[in-house]
Amino acid sequence: MKRKVMLAVAASVVALMPVMAQAANKLIVKNATGTTDMFVVTDGGYIGSGHNAPLAGLHLKGTGGAEPTQVRTQYYGDVNTGSGGFVAFRNKANNSLPTSGDRLGYILFGALDGTTPRYSAGFFAYADGAWTSLSTPSYYAFETTKAGKNTRDEWMRIASTGYVGVGTPVPNMNLEVNGGVRLNASSTPATVTSPARTAPTKPVCDNTNGPNIRGTLWFTKSAAGVADTLEVCAKGADENYAWKAVIN
Repeated sequence: MKRKVMLAVAASVVALMPVMAQAANKLIVKNATGTTDMFVVTDGGYIGSGHNAPLAGLHLKGTGGAEPTQVRTQYYGDVNTGSGGFVAFRNKANNSLPTSGDRLGYILFGALDGTTPRYSAGFFAYADGAWTSLSTPSYYAFETTKAGKNTRDEWMRIASTGYVGVGTPVPNMNLEVNGGVRLNASSTPATVTSPARTAPTKPVCDNTNGPNIRGTLWFTKSAAGVADTLEVCAKGADENYAWKAVIN
């Protein structure tokens, strides 16, 4: 029995020798042919899957296929609040709660330009005021990059009030747009990421449907020689609903 144990220990040492010989990677799993590192853990605690020199706590790298580096969480159960999920926490160095403007978390999208990362789009969560155990205000900021630039700009924000700002970081109404708003009820061609869409149908504004769409604006583009119309579904003094002309 003692001889078997010693043989097992010796075999383990031999198996681990390539791992221990590494200066940085302390755990290595190779592919089926034993030629490529497929999973590594560095002495700094970084994990690489498909990458033998991870640059972050968890670094995934894949080639080929539609989603080779997908991260998936899955929940099985009957609790309706149970699900796959992701949680990110942020505290100050002294373990206190965030203060106004502290970034709580983010996701960035982009590509490597050689070894230089180019982060072209992303969304961020920030503290929208100093946090206490009874008040934890936050906001979302959405950023993209214009053609001809390589730096992102914030274009939309969801404030702690629930107000949405487009082109403004300080919305003061449910929806505030710094610029124009276009109503365009027309068909659209297919794109790389979106199928072709037919023109939407103007809803019926009557006593049956009116209470549900009351306040809806509808713009109709007309043929040559005929004026366009802008209407709103509204209730008249006679308690009847109908489309009312805003301009015609």
